[in-house]
Amino acid sequence: MIKFFRRIRQQLLSEGNTTKYLKYAIGEIILVVIGILIALQINNWNENRKATIKQIEILSMLEESLIDDLDKFEEVANYYARSKMSINTILNHLQKDLPLNDSLPSHFFKSTTIWEQSSFTNGIYETLKSNGIDLISNKKLSQQIVKVFDETDPWMETWEKRYVDLVLNSATELYKTRFTDFWNGNPKDPKVNGEMHPISYESLKSDEEYIYFLKTQKNLMGWLIEKSLNNSATQGETLLEMLRKEMSSLKKSI
Repeated sequence: MIKFFRRIRQQLLSEGNTTKYLKYAIGEIILVVIGILIALQINNWNENRKATIKQIEILSMLEESLIDDLDKFEEVANYYARSKMSINTILNHLQKDLPLNDSLPSHFFKSTTIWEQSSFTNGIYETLKSNGIDLISNKKLSQQIVKVFDETDPWMETWEKRYVDLVLNSATELYKTRFTDFWNGNPKDPKVNGEMHPISYESLKSDEEYIYFLKTQKNLMGWLIEKSLNNSATQGETLLEMLRKEMSSLKKSI
């Protein structure tokens, strides 16, 4: 191609037709410029395609992580629902002056169980931040990602910790004078079962401090655990839906 253009230039020069030569030279310059612009456009397209593929990879990993987290939140919610049921069972027995039965020691145990660190897994989010959150071209999506991991997650962890501290502190401040021991069970049991035996079951029926604690614990479980879990799950589900829509759109653009 270069030899072809060179022959044309030499031919025009040999003819001595300056006007025709200038027109040709200008045309050749225009062709070169067009070629450069096309090359730049192709390069930009390739770079954009690479960035899009990178986005999809990150979003896909984030999707998998969110699915696992939302499943975990459901498991945590069921776990605390079990604990609340045990609190209700204990209160029912104490307030209705029902006799001690074989299942109550298990309910005493379950009423005090906790689940530590039921937060979002932020490994993929940290990877995204290290690559630059601007990697996500959809600004609404990036804002929702930041909201979930930098606002919703710490909020949930804060409230959950308050509830956990309440229960753990009760082991030395409340239960030590009312039960033979605290969390008597097998730590290797995946179902987290055990028993706690009251020193005097009959005394618990008129123990206003203990009954007040159980009622307060149940209320705080609602405000500190259930409310924060529901909020986190809602925000996580919203993000998951946005992720899937964005990935679908990005895949069509490749």
